[in-house]
Order: sequence, then C-alpha cells, then structure tokens
Amino acid sequence: MRAIYLIMCIITTFFSGAFAISSGTEGEEVVLVTAVSGDVRVSSGEEAEERPLKTGMRLQVGEEVVVHTGNASLVFFAGSYIKLAAGERLLLGESLAESMLQSGGTTRGLTGEDALPVLEQGLERSKKNDVWQAQLASVSGIRGDGLPVAVAPRLTIASENPRFYWFDTDTSGTGAERRYILLLRAEDGTVLARQELQGRTGRLNTFRFAQLPDGFTASPRMHYEWSVLPAGAVEPEGRLDASFVFVDHEGMELARNRSTRLQDLEQEGHIEEMTLHILHCELYLDERERLFSDALPHLLVLAGTEEGKDYASSRIARMFLRFGNQVSSLAPLFHDRPAAYLDRTVVTGQ
Repeated sequence: MRAIYLIMCIITTFFSGAFAISSGTEGEEVVLVTAVSGDVRVSSGEEAEERPLKTGMRLQVGEEVVVHTGNASLVFFAGSYIKLAAGERLLLGESLAESMLQSGGTTRGLTGEDALPVLEQGLERSKKNDVWQAQLASVSGIRGDGLPVAVAPRLTIASENPRFYWFDTDTSGTGAERRYILLLRAEDGTVLARQELQGRTGRLNTFRFAQLPDGFTASPRMHYEWSVLPAGAVEPEGRLDASFVFVDHEGMELARNRSTRLQDLEQEGHIEEMTLHILHCELYLDERERLFSDALPHLLVLAGTEEGKDYASSRIARMFLRFGNQVSSLAPLFHDRPAAYLDRTVVTGQ
C-alpha cells in the first residue's frame, strides 16, 4: 500500500508540474488591438463579464474577443495581422497558431492563411504599468518656467525633413498668439537657421521647413541642436535645449522601407488607417528602434480621433518622460487632458 501511495504522489506531482508549465503563460500579452468598429467585447474566461474592446489594448493568453457587430483588427506580437468580422470569436493562445477561432458554427485553429505579416521584427513587449505610473507621478507636481520648451525632435531620428514641435508653458495667457525664433545649429555650433515662427501659448505648436536650410542634411550620424526662443530674446551661447542625431544609413533605409510597406498595405485596402498609424507608432517607439520623435506625427493624428485618443495620450506621455528635462514636466498634461493642449491643426497634421 505504501508503494502505491508513493507512486500516486509521484504521478500527482508530475501532472501538477506539467499543468503549472502549461498555464504559466496565463497573463502573457500576445496581441495588440489596432482598430475597433461596432460592438466588440473581450472577456477573460467563461464566467468573466465582457468589457468593451478598445484600440490600443494589449490582450493576454486566455482572453476571448467577441465581435457582436462590426469588426476588430489585431496584431500578434510576432507581427501578424488578422481582422475579425461580426459573429466571430477568438480565444487567444500563446501564438497565432495556438489561438482558436469560432466562426459560422465551427471552431478551428488559425493558420498563416488567416493572417497578414505586417511587422517582420514583431512588436515589443510592454513595460510594467506600475513603473510607468510611478514615473508619471514623479513629475506631476513640476511646473513649467513660462518659457517655450523644445519638444521634438530629440534623440535619434530617421525622418529626412522632421517636424519641430514646441510648447510655451506660459499660463498667463493660454491660447494667446506669440512670435518665436527657431534656432538651429550644427554640431560645431554653426547657426544653420534663425526661423521666425508664430505660435500659441499653452499649446503644442509645430513647424516644418519647406526647404531645408543650407548645411542641414539628413545624413547618417549627423548631429544638430535647436531651441525655440521668444521673439527678441538673447540667443544663448552654450548648448541649446534639444539635440538629435540621424540614425546610421542602415537604420534610415530600414525605417523608410517599413514605413513604405505599411503605407502600401493601407492604400491597397489590406489594413485600416487606424492600424497604419498605430503600427507606425509601435515601430518608432520600440526601444529596439529608438526613433521616438518620428512617432509624434502619427500619435497626434490618433489623438484627434475618439477611437485612438486614449492610446495616443498614454504613448505621448511615455515619450515625453523618455525625453527628460523640461519635456518630462509636460507628460502629465498630455496624459490627463490632451485635447486642452493640442490645436486641431496639429492633431490632424495639417
């Protein structure tokens, strides 16, 4: 009897361990929601209450997407895009192949024929939310100094003709029109441009050169500094507020090719405009790519839509925290009340 008991203990331990391994991925994120239209819900189990599916959500193993009306677009972290239609249900597994689709009264596993490859490098795993919330809280009490803040571009970029964004923190006349000077310098301190600008306080303003200034070229590894000053202010002699560098030749080519592919897929009707912008954001905000500034035009388009505003405000705030210094102090503003600080012309990219 004792031998039988020991055997049963070993068997029980084996199957308990096996179950722990198989269910160990429960809670792992596997899918990004890139577009939602109609009544689409998600639940975490048979007994769980369905909740609305929203663009920008990251779904986990074991969650089920139910399309009552309309449709939903999802991108697996491996980089494959699928679109669910009304009446379909998808139970998420650890991958595309391990997910189960219920459609037309039948249930089956997904195959490569159900999906469209959109990002060959896949999606980056998201960081822990508690860390990001702590970072946001740490700067929530910091006040601006009433001067223009050079927001972007910063760090590494790939855009050949980047947009320049600035924010005037002067709260004494929110929305008042002001004149500014955009000062652009080469790495050796040579002034490449003194551009007169018109903007508004308490708003995110933007400018792009119609013709690139002499000496400003989108050449790999070229460094530049820039700042936005109130009209009439004395130009600083030291380093300017913001700096950026163009990535190497390979990085610029890769970013250009990936962007072109996404635009082609959208123009050919394979993906939606919402998916186009979200995938651009995911591409540029990826820590493996580190092209954060290039994501801002796409984030602002999303911020101007009801469907994409929550995703955009969170991602903009995370980006601003990444930039540090004065820009970090803007993160809580754009996270909590993005519409209050974004002009329609900036949001829509006009």
